[in-house]
Amino acid sequence: MKKAIGIIIFGLLLSSNAFAAIAPGMFGTKYILHEFTGQERGLIHLRPARKTLEGTLEFRYISKMFEGHLMQHGFKNTSDESKAQYIGLINYGLVTDGVYSTTYDMKIDNKIGHSIISEASEYLLMPPKRKIFSKGKYIRVMELSIYDLKKDKKVQHIYQGKIVSKGKCGEMQSVAKNLIKMLFKKWPGKNGSKNILSAAGGIC
Repeated sequence: MKKAIGIIIFGLLLSSNAFAAIAPGMFGTKYILHEFTGQERGLIHLRPARKTLEGTLEFRYISKMFEGHLMQHGFKNTSDESKAQYIGLINYGLVTDGVYSTTYDMKIDNKIGHSIISEASEYLLMPPKRKIFSKGKYIRVMELSIYDLKKDKKVQHIYQGKIVSKGKCGEMQSVAKNLIKMLFKKWPGKNGSKNILSAAGGIC
């Protein structure tokens, strides 16, 4: 009898592990455009892509995670913009029906006098009081653009990556880690590609 009970318990443990292995995680669709040659290395300064993100604790938290991933690919973060060889613009938030874009002219604080003209979507940063999204799910977006600051004052946009994910969590800090992880999976990826990815452990 004891042997039979032991076999049943062991079977239950195996089945629970099997379900854990196939449990759904967080899914996202990644869109990539880039002109990387494989030689890109150096100092990068990360900035918010739009004014709403400037100076926020959430942006500093998210940019720290970007720093770690970029370091693995040869981009060392610098807080001194004047020393940067590359500028990384980060944008994120929730997609709404009324989302619009703003054009920003960003002056780079260096001796050459670079400037970057970029267009950023003004995503919502907090869930609305009433759910306006289909089936109670939020559409979360995480974006990174990288610009190469040339010595002749020219600026070249060399990378544009975006991950779009739909789920029940509307707080970006809850999903940022997994969104960034998916964005850097097999980075930089094939130019012009669109891939559906998942992040193990992502439950939102």
